[in-house]
Amino acid sequence: MVSIRFSWGLTLMRKSGCRNAVLSLFAVAALTACEPSDGDYVEITGGGFQLNYRLAEATYTMVATARRRVPEGAVFAAAFENPANPLPDGAPLIAELKPQAGQKRFSIQSPTVTGIIADQPYTVILTLKDGTGAVLETHEAQYTSKVGSDVLPPVAPTIGPGYTPNPAATD
Repeated sequence: MVSIRFSWGLTLMRKSGCRNAVLSLFAVAALTACEPSDGDYVEITGGGFQLNYRLAEATYTMVATARRRVPEGAVFAAAFENPANPLPDGAPLIAELKPQAGQKRFSIQSPTVTGIIADQPYTVILTLKDGTGAVLETHEAQYTSKVGSDVLPPVAPTIGPGYTPNPAATD
């Protein structure tokens, strides 16, 4: 038995066999506590509209955070309500994301949208499918923009990666 005395008066006693067993139990307990085995895989933690004046386009994004490990080969499919052709009659805009191994935060962006009306809620449905296409879970969220897409110019005022004026935007 080895005894180690700390300056504040505590004594730590170690037996190599006992110490390894206790450390192993702590490691197993910590690993099982960190990874829940049931419940939702993800939760919706953010999202909203992005209106980019420089590009004269609008999109919206849904952000989900992992609550537990997403199965390998899974795919996220987001169905964004199309403001130009809203539900229930209009077809949604679809975007997919294949998560990377160990990824914990997932951001899915819609294709470019038009017809956003200020203070009008728009629905997004996020579906997580396994590698075979079977639905594992579905989440729904609504997003509202404080401004409509009518604030965007009809043509992008700039072109390229910099701020080069767009000749098509000049009157």
